[in-house]
Amino acid sequence: SSARGWLASETPLRSWIHADYHKIEKALVLKAPRPGFGSAVVLRLVENLDRYLSRFPMDEICVIAINTLREYIRFNQSHGIEDPRLARRVEQFAEKSGFEQVNQGQGGTMEVLREDIWKRGRIDLTDFFLSRHSIRQFDPEIPSKDLLSKAVALARRTPSVCNRQSWKAYVFNEPELKSRVMACQKGNAGFGPETPVAIVVTTDTQTFFAVGERNQCWVDGGLFSMSLVYALHSLGLGAICLNWSVEKADDQALRRVAAIPDSEVVIMLIGVGFPPEKLKVAQSCRKPVEDVLVWNAGR
Repeated sequence: SSARGWLASETPLRSWIHADYHKIEKALVLKAPRPGFGSAVVLRLVENLDRYLSRFPMDEICVIAINTLREYIRFNQSHGIEDPRLARRVEQFAEKSGFEQVNQGQGGTMEVLREDIWKRGRIDLTDFFLSRHSIRQFDPEIPSKDLLSKAVALARRTPSVCNRQSWKAYVFNEPELKSRVMACQKGNAGFGPETPVAIVVTTDTQTFFAVGERNQCWVDGGLFSMSLVYALHSLGLGAICLNWSVEKADDQALRRVAAIPDSEVVIMLIGVGFPPEKLKVAQSCRKPVEDVLVWNAGR
């Protein structure tokens, strides 16, 4: 992880930039942001941008950070706070990197209407949730790369700590390699060989900075995995979540087969394919809501 030596490589530095620009975004969307807020975060973001751009080429993360800093400067100016030095440094980043040629719609905040959110988001998901099952029988057709890519694109909307988006989805649709990946997981006997696609979900611990974040990789990775499973379901694909609570030797074996770096934590495997025309699924009965829902606990 990046608990030590976070400036040593590209990924930790990008993650600090990511986390800090998002802190500014979050503050700007409060009902009444305090003028001049977050000076320490802003200073660190500018210094890290300087470090990053002195070593690596301009990329989307820098674009978003610069746009966010520009909005921060405009916000303070609207409240009578001027910081010419900060404004000059931000514009220097933009100028030397050819930033003006880049889409300026990324980063900062945007206004939305409740009506628009409701129009697009208020849909009855009852049938969607109740129709999703863990699929262990698959049609032999291999889903297209476009379809799988669309599912991953949808899952990117998953919330993550400081919007760091630490996850990756390793997709294996080449039959021989897919079989080797599935063989590393011990819970797919009886259907693994017939599963057309294997996905390995990971999170990169380089994006986490402190001991207090030691469990965050599983939180963010678990959220992404669930989003991905539901995205696959929305596209007509069946999926089966495959547990990865294993010992060291098994973990190392999968890393060798799937070429997963040491900095990444394996969250789970997901078997994917089209369901056949007719199949059996486990009923997987759920607990009563009363056993799950707790109201106003505490004293």
